[in-house]
Amino acid sequence: MSLSRLQTATDILEARTRVYEAQAYKAHRGMALGSEERSSPLTLGASAVDHCLEGGLACGGLHELRSPLARDIGAATGFALGLAARAMAADRGGRGIVWVTDPATRVDGGGLFPAGLGQYGLDPSCLTMVEPGDLQGAMWAADEAAGCTGLAALIFQIKGNPARFDMTATRRLMLRARQSGVLALTLRQSGEEEASAAATRWRVNTEMSGADDDLERGVGAMRLSLTLERNRAGRTGQWLLAWNPKDRSFDHAAPNPHARANPPAHSLDRLPVSADRRNPSGKMGQVLDHRQDFGRAS
Repeated sequence: MSLSRLQTATDILEARTRVYEAQAYKAHRGMALGSEERSSPLTLGASAVDHCLEGGLACGGLHELRSPLARDIGAATGFALGLAARAMAADRGGRGIVWVTDPATRVDGGGLFPAGLGQYGLDPSCLTMVEPGDLQGAMWAADEAAGCTGLAALIFQIKGNPARFDMTATRRLMLRARQSGVLALTLRQSGEEEASAAATRWRVNTEMSGADDDLERGVGAMRLSLTLERNRAGRTGQWLLAWNPKDRSFDHAAPNPHARANPPAHSLDRLPVSADRRNPSGKMGQVLDHRQDFGRAS
């Protein structure tokens, strides 16, 4: 290839990249192709997060929620349910939620508990659970659901970073959601950071819950550490949020005063205090011989 042809090909590639980035930004802001009308964003309720998102999370696009470890999938699922519940409550004409699961997630991710959906104001009848036999079937079902205009949200739960769910697959999912206006969420369980066509990418970590204000010794609302790792619109950030089941929104939460400044990743990651003790242990009690006759119990 001559130098002039190489330069021409490079210019074409750069031009296509600029067009794609402009289209992706419009999709993030909820704009349809060829239209400058902006749809109302989906607010989370937490003012700092909504301000960072320039008013809220844009529907009609793809957003990724990832839990770095399997033990964080509960918090990430709660975040996804909260967003889906707010999409249902918003005046968007959505009549339901489709939840598609990669079969690999069922081993350590479990399933939804119908009674727990009430914390998010969701009736189990509004959810359609799709459990294909393999990842290829799950991807096909997610694509089809993303194109349904009658839905409020799609949640596609996958495990890890499968090679088949690549940039092309996420771009196709994003385009389907853009055309239908559906809030499409990829719930990545035990996943690493990965390039995709998602407008935003969130990392969700579990946090200790506080006390319930209505119960003397009850467990309070679900709390999570939320990090906006990628945002096509610009800014990122990190927040501590709690789900408010009364208002059905996310609130900013104060740090737990009983939590350690640098908690261990897991209780098994830290040896007991006795293992690091320098002082000799105290005098032990009398050692008994197992051959001693203790008498026969009556």
